[in-house]
Amino acid sequence: MTIDKQHYVLCSHCDLVIELSNIAVGHKAVCPRCNTTLAKNNSNMKFNAAMYAACSLIMIIVGCGFLFIDIRIVGNFIGISLLDIPKTLFFDKYRYISALFILFVLLFPILNLLIIILLCSKLPLTKYRKRDLLIVYEKFQHWCMPEIFLTGILVSFVKLMSYGSIGVTSTFWAFCLFVFFYIKSLVIFSPETIWNEIHRNNFAQGILQAGKTGICQNLKLCSCCEAILPKHYIKCPRCKQKSKIRERDKIQWTIALLVTSLILYIPANLFGIMITVVFGSPSSSTIMDGVIYMWQAGDVPVALVIFIASVAIPILKIISLSWLCYFALAVKRKNNHNCLKMKKLYTAVEFIGKWSMIDIFVVSVICSLVRNQQMMGVYPDIGVTFFATVVIITMIASQKFDPRLIWDLPQNKKID
Repeated sequence: MTIDKQHYVLCSHCDLVIELSNIAVGHKAVCPRCNTTLAKNNSNMKFNAAMYAACSLIMIIVGCGFLFIDIRIVGNFIGISLLDIPKTLFFDKYRYISALFILFVLLFPILNLLIIILLCSKLPLTKYRKRDLLIVYEKFQHWCMPEIFLTGILVSFVKLMSYGSIGVTSTFWAFCLFVFFYIKSLVIFSPETIWNEIHRNNFAQGILQAGKTGICQNLKLCSCCEAILPKHYIKCPRCKQKSKIRERDKIQWTIALLVTSLILYIPANLFGIMITVVFGSPSSSTIMDGVIYMWQAGDVPVALVIFIASVAIPILKIISLSWLCYFALAVKRKNNHNCLKMKKLYTAVEFIGKWSMIDIFVVSVICSLVRNQQMMGVYPDIGVTFFATVVIITMIASQKFDPRLIWDLPQNKKID
């Protein structure tokens, strides 16, 4: 019996061809080999995703329009709005950090929310317009960090208490709702559903064999829309993006980026990330100085959060990606158990990578609030630029790595 081609998917992590049956509402299909989520069936996906996205946009409009956080230092009141943070960084000549804040916390999330609303609405969009919107959505999704910024605010509150009395306004709670609705809309939204509206996902010219890898059947996966393509296709007919059966050259990119991030990691920890000026006397503090300060002050959980996010995660990510590259290139004898462990390691690296930006956001909030020119002022230092660059480079390195190389056997390396 011949199964409809649309019922086949190619796992993006282990390259296994899988035949899908009907998925019940509220359930999802996972790869039997590597447990990667392949498809999900949410009831009223379009309506719910658009509703949460619209609510999120309303909350961020409120969050940007009024005072966000305030602090009282020796009787002086200082309040800032959400937009005052990048503005302060810009005038402190840290335009690079200011731009990262605008892009990662505001622009990219808002743009993705607008895309979700457009794709889930009843507007008469052409398939070419849907394709362009989905491509933009996929590219920006990895760089959206409003939830990390919110966590950074909560961490900064602990340190700000040593400077003065902290207060939050209703605008702060609006931003919290923005983050909640934003995450909810992302969880509900299914790009695969929109891609399938544009065109079926399977362009294979023969009968597919479920349970075998795509590379053994001369098939490849489009890295953009995850369509199944014959090996000889240069461009995907659905998204018009170029694709290869394997991205082996990207391992070289990953290694080069890891070496670069390791070099930059040294000045990121040696140079200060924050300068505190008290009565005209400046003192610079590094990341570890902040961890030690929190620990000695009794804020052990906060000290651990900063240490894990800003010290442990970057170096562990570099080590983990290096190990993944070695496993993909040098290990000849592979079994499913070892490959599954490497896949879990890669998934963890992908998830935790951007959380190192917490320290950047903590510095941004503190430097924007503590600005009593006569008594005390806090300013960013050069180390924050190095550290932000390390985080960005390691994120790019993990995206360059092709996880399917983990599962490839030595004989598959001749196929390309």
